[in-house]
Amino acid sequence: MQARIRIAVIALGATVLVLGSALGIVAARFDPNAYKSAIVERVQEKTRRTLTIGGDIKLALYPRLGVNLGKASLSELGGKGEFAALDSVRLSFALMPLLLRQEVVVDRIELRGMRATLVRETDGSMNIDDLTAARVKTGSAAQAAGNAGAGPARVRFAVDSIRVDNAHLRFDDRKAGRVFDIARLNIDSGPLAHGVPSRVALSANIGVDKPAFNTVLIFDSGFSLDRDTRRVAMTGLDANLDLSSRAGIESRAKLKGNIEIDFGQESIAAALNGKIDDSAVSGKGALRNGILQLDIDIDRVDLARYRARAVPGAAGEVPASGSAGDSAPDQPIDLSALARLRASGTLQVGELTVGGVRAANVHAVLLAEAGKTSIKPLSATLYGGNGNGAVSIDFADDAANPRMTLVQDLRGISLGPLLLDATGTTPLSGRGDVQLDLHTRGASSGAMLEALGGTAALRLREGAIGGIDLGRLVREAKAAAGVGSSAESTSFSELSASFRIDGGIAHNTDVAASTALLRIGGEGRFDLAKGTVDARLRCTVAAGPAGQDGPAAAVLGGLTVPVALSGPLTRMAWQVDVAALGSEAAHKLGTSTPGGGKDKAKEKARDALGGLFAH
Repeated sequence: MQARIRIAVIALGATVLVLGSALGIVAARFDPNAYKSAIVERVQEKTRRTLTIGGDIKLALYPRLGVNLGKASLSELGGKGEFAALDSVRLSFALMPLLLRQEVVVDRIELRGMRATLVRETDGSMNIDDLTAARVKTGSAAQAAGNAGAGPARVRFAVDSIRVDNAHLRFDDRKAGRVFDIARLNIDSGPLAHGVPSRVALSANIGVDKPAFNTVLIFDSGFSLDRDTRRVAMTGLDANLDLSSRAGIESRAKLKGNIEIDFGQESIAAALNGKIDDSAVSGKGALRNGILQLDIDIDRVDLARYRARAVPGAAGEVPASGSAGDSAPDQPIDLSALARLRASGTLQVGELTVGGVRAANVHAVLLAEAGKTSIKPLSATLYGGNGNGAVSIDFADDAANPRMTLVQDLRGISLGPLLLDATGTTPLSGRGDVQLDLHTRGASSGAMLEALGGTAALRLREGAIGGIDLGRLVREAKAAAGVGSSAESTSFSELSASFRIDGGIAHNTDVAASTALLRIGGEGRFDLAKGTVDARLRCTVAAGPAGQDGPAAAVLGGLTVPVALSGPLTRMAWQVDVAALGSEAAHKLGTSTPGGGKDKAKEKARDALGGLFAH
């Protein structure tokens, strides 16, 4: 037995020696560069493209049998312009199939410094259509030859591994009007074979010009290929993305999950979960026939983090502390990325903050098609109440300046905290209902406010008008004009008003409010962009017994006190129309005094109002 084993080992060693010697002789005598011109001519004949091989072709025996090719480039169709180039390429071959079956099996590919430009024209054609068509034709011919049992040695790809170092791919999509740039692309994969589990690691710097952003992508994933169904299943994916935009937005994501790519149906389906900045995210998505389908669940998100910021030194930069009074900086708004979006899906957000306004249990249904994006319904709980409505963005008239509409029905909300979070001030508070039907357009927050139009209505209970104490003015009757203070307010039991909005100006003619002392009516004009008011209130004093609300209430019961409000809401100026008040008071007292007499009426009014009408 031992003798047989010894003989087998000796025979194996002799075989290896003979094969090694044969390969050495082939390597010493065979010059692959003698075939360079034939290869170039073959490529020209088959593709009508020019192949340029700048370096020498070298055979390699260790660690694998293979070919090393130096710098090379391939032209566009017809020989004009460079389509692709690389600094070096190495192809390794499996030895036994070559010796036993005259079959060339490429089992490892290494590419360094690859550069390529893909172009899709406006008609949908691509600059690789001739190559893909030639590949299909060649593959069919090779299959026919194989079935006939004749022909030279076959070439088969059973890649054990592939490595790409520092590649640069550019996709000029002229049909969509944008350019994708993939730089510093590195790929290291295991076997690419039907039904064989494998892994791939990839890193790249991906840039897009419209909208302008850049993403650093690093991921590692298991995968398997199904040649029959032309599907790639990626499992256990672990991806990290660092995104930055020209508008100053930065974001980081760490995601895990599975992705399936169906090349036959040209579709992608994914199920992912992880973190995007401070938000926990999970969801499913698919891309089929150019339509994106999404179902996303987020625990919490503050959209202020993703608001465009001015880039230092850029034209139109907004200073951090503007010189235009107390107005907020004008923020650029670019929605062009939505113009070509074709998508549908749902969004669930546990806690959402938009411009300081907080909402919970947000539910939204998205539909984007034919240049219009709508979110309907859009519902949430907020500030002790709930809201239901819809948002739409229509790019049909002007893709760069879309028309936006907002319809909201807010029920049972606490308005004061909402206004404080949204504007930093509380000009009005109370609990009740608000209805909004608004539309606008613009490339910035300021432009959108100036173009705002539509209607609004509110009905509140147990609230207050901030900045002025109308009851004090009536009770004390000492001053005719002044500036409002945040320490002052007018409490009311009920308030209702409706507004017609045009060009960022809200017009009102039906203010109605009730307090213990007053019945308030009036009209006004509110500049939403500048945050100013110009209003006239008619405060009718409720009749009551003397002493309940001071001498003024006893004297002025049933009279109307005219009050003018103007200026910024944060420092609203008020003015009582003294002449009108005095005339009405004197008239009322004169008609109620026995024997009439204007002098007696004026004297009584002067005594009650603390000398306000002394002259």
